[in-house]
Amino acid sequence: MPPSPRALVIGIDGGTFDTVDPLIECGLLPHMAKLLRESASAATDCTWPAHTAPGWSTFVSASDPGGHGIYQFYDTQDPAYGARVTRSGDLGRSCAWDWLAAQEYSLGLINIPMSHPPADLPGYQVTWPLERTLKHCRPDSLLRELAAAKAHFQSDLATMFRGDMAYLEEAERNVAARVRSVRHLMSTRPTDVVMVVLTEADRVGHHYWHYGDPGHPGHRPAPEGSGWDVAMPRIYQAIDHAVGELLELVDEDTSVVLVSDHGLGTGRHGLSVHTLLEEAGLLATAPGEEPQDAAASWFAGNGRHVDFRRTSVYMPVPGSYGLNINVRGRQQRGTVAPRDRERVMDEVTGLLSGLTGPEGQQVFRAVRPREEAYPGPHTGRAPDLLLVPRDETVLPVPDLGGDVWRPSAQTGLHRYRGLWAHRSPRVRPGRLPGTVALTDTLPTLLTDLGAAWPSDIHGRPVTAVLDDGVRVPPSDPRVEATGTPATTIPAAASAADAAEDAYTSDRLREMGYL
Repeated sequence: MPPSPRALVIGIDGGTFDTVDPLIECGLLPHMAKLLRESASAATDCTWPAHTAPGWSTFVSASDPGGHGIYQFYDTQDPAYGARVTRSGDLGRSCAWDWLAAQEYSLGLINIPMSHPPADLPGYQVTWPLERTLKHCRPDSLLRELAAAKAHFQSDLATMFRGDMAYLEEAERNVAARVRSVRHLMSTRPTDVVMVVLTEADRVGHHYWHYGDPGHPGHRPAPEGSGWDVAMPRIYQAIDHAVGELLELVDEDTSVVLVSDHGLGTGRHGLSVHTLLEEAGLLATAPGEEPQDAAASWFAGNGRHVDFRRTSVYMPVPGSYGLNINVRGRQQRGTVAPRDRERVMDEVTGLLSGLTGPEGQQVFRAVRPREEAYPGPHTGRAPDLLLVPRDETVLPVPDLGGDVWRPSAQTGLHRYRGLWAHRSPRVRPGRLPGTVALTDTLPTLLTDLGAAWPSDIHGRPVTAVLDDGVRVPPSDPRVEATGTPATTIPAAASAADAAEDAYTSDRLREMGYL
């Protein structure tokens, strides 16, 4: 058997104790149950918005979005209103992989969102591309090696939900395929640290939630024999089996972390923010099936497109929970004078702060300016305003036409609370009261390993779970020297990057993200 890694990190996209704990009580997740009994654990405070892109970026950098600059799958401050895909190079600071590599750790990184294209790091990588490509491995020969070993898995983008409810069975197969890859790589390419993210619980939850939730407004009986009513238990059982297989590959001295980027729960309503803004006179549309001047596809629909020359406020990217002021001189067709930006922000805040939903519930807890929501060197990359939900069953969308309120396209929506568990000979088992910050989970692992991190991160180790003999490592000049990339907003994208990738958009649209 190859040497066990020093650390194994298993990510569950959309993982939540709200789902895991009841399934454990029913005896359906024996491997996760055992891991949790042996681990320190807690619910986590994740990012606003609760989203894959900022979530995993926050975990690997131990920094809030204002410190790393990733807010969504797409750039939320594209001056041409385009769809520029966010890539690994957009992470505006060094991350755990840089710090560990500087301390001579080797790395095995598999299917981690926002990791493409691969970086120059010791070990191997199978990245998570938001584009159609075969160049998502390092070394380049790795894809061929996995295929020859019958241990290949397709990228997440290629295996996302595509509108076919037979996806549940495909998702179960995808989990098994990813674990075959990890097993092969851990057996043939031993490294000090291994991380893999299993994304399928999130994908299944978005589209099958209503079948298993009798209280959901869209609930209807699942077709006989389909298993759709137990889709969440089934995909978690597949993940539990994967966790069991992975734990067989490590010994008792290996530190094991189970972590999610956000949680998942019922999704009831879609709020058409653009329709609301149009009714308030803050956004204008014009007839036309295509977006104006090559803007992103989500700025058109139902025979209308956003007319930016008459628009003051718009949602830059679906799922961003953000709004931009169409500032003259910043946006290409800006209409709001810089001196009027604050006035328009106040008007929008007043419009949305008191908004109530179909059941009379308050929709937003706050409407926060980006300087307050995302302090840090990358505030300028964020949307101008962040909508902080009070009712997480509501998803703000940029749809045009129709009613302000409509059923949510995703019947399961992201939640701010995620999960974390950490097993190690140096960690005290037990569920912590309250929550821990997602930013603190990685520094806890690094402390457990005796590895240092830069002084400018937001996260701090959860020392309450560490044995008394474990000490926070001193600063390491090699880690501080990994540096932080330039903190300016990315320059205008090249022509190739600026054009929206139809394949990527189609996949995300089928998932309900666009």
